[in-house]
Amino acid sequence: MFDSDRPDVYETVYIGLVERLGGVDFAGAAASLGLERSGAGCLVPLLGRDYLVGPTGVTLADGGEAFITQRIVLAWYLLHAGSGEPCGSMVPYRDLPGGADFARALQTITYQRLAEGFAGRLPELKGAAASLGGEELESSSPHDGAWRFPALPKLPLELRFYDADDEFPAEAKVLFDLTAPNFLDLECLAALAHILVIELERAAKRA
Repeated sequence: MFDSDRPDVYETVYIGLVERLGGVDFAGAAASLGLERSGAGCLVPLLGRDYLVGPTGVTLADGGEAFITQRIVLAWYLLHAGSGEPCGSMVPYRDLPGGADFARALQTITYQRLAEGFAGRLPELKGAAASLGGEELESSSPHDGAWRFPALPKLPLELRFYDADDEFPAEAKVLFDLTAPNFLDLECLAALAHILVIELERAAKRA
């Protein structure tokens, strides 16, 4: 669910998910996930944007078309309809059960992109993070940054950014609550981190 030269593959996956959305108990899912009902479906906030997820699919709340990655992640989120609350223990993707297998690819596709794109641009990253609802956390130095995002209801993400210096290149890490697999599968969690990077890039361009 990352940038691909075969978007038709993901559209096929999404069509299959929409067929399954027709059987979702949206009232129960809303209660379990803390979502607002909207018509036959639910209103779901995802990193600064509101989406409508219903039995016919996923759209932006304003009626616009959502990107395919967001559509797939949000469809899975409602189909999974996880329960419980975040535990507050934030860990790298590789420390999630089964996460080690995809951690290196996630590092290359997502974290490296963020680090290279915002190297030497910490003020811009701070502004972009704030526009997405990121809560700034205490960081280790004035050259670093840390934020916690309410990526999805009950599914926070934490970003830690270490800017480049004379000895080391910039580095970025995304952390997940240990309970994250209760709400999305591993592939969708990786895609969620990728969405965070894309939305930060878009927010920085809008500033």
